[in-house]
Amino acid sequence: MNGATTVSLVGVGGQGILLGAQVLAEAAMAEGLDVKASEVKGMAQRGGSVLSTVRFGRHVYSPVARHADMVIATEMLEGLRGLALLGTRGTLVCSSMRIAPASVLRGEEAYPDEEALKAAARGIRLVVVDAEALAREAGDRRAANVVLLGAASLALPISPASWERGLTAALPGKVIDVDRRAFALGRDAGAGQEAVP
Repeated sequence: MNGATTVSLVGVGGQGILLGAQVLAEAAMAEGLDVKASEVKGMAQRGGSVLSTVRFGRHVYSPVARHADMVIATEMLEGLRGLALLGTRGTLVCSSMRIAPASVLRGEEAYPDEEALKAAARGIRLVVVDAEALAREAGDRRAANVVLLGAASLALPISPASWERGLTAALPGKVIDVDRRAFALGRDAGAGQEAVP
């Protein structure tokens, strides 16, 4: 990734997108990098889409970029939508979690399955993890966003020590042990996954 690295976090309101972006920004700052961030909350309080973008590098002049190098999606449909944000050689780190929108609940549309995501993601690096199950294993299902950060950490130029500092700076002390476990489980889950052919 040349110059600034752009990471967009997408999901549904209440899934910890903004907190995940804060952890990433803190980790990048701990690495000594310049950081800019922006967010679009939309109807977040009603379960609507949320987008937060973090850009970091030696010099970052704007939080806006034409394409993201990576998209981290806390839900599969948002991951499918997030493909439009990626550049041609990007990475999508996506939870296998499904949250059906109203149109699916009313039977007007079908929820896309993992095969549809894989087909749409051809040519990019796709990492799909069961973030909610791993978060439960770590001690709290709400740590799914941190599981995804762990899986994403393998493809980002941030050291393990800086990730630790980012977690500590952004997360309350009472949950830090759960989040450390969630991050480690996500990192293990993301290891070895290859690009979709």
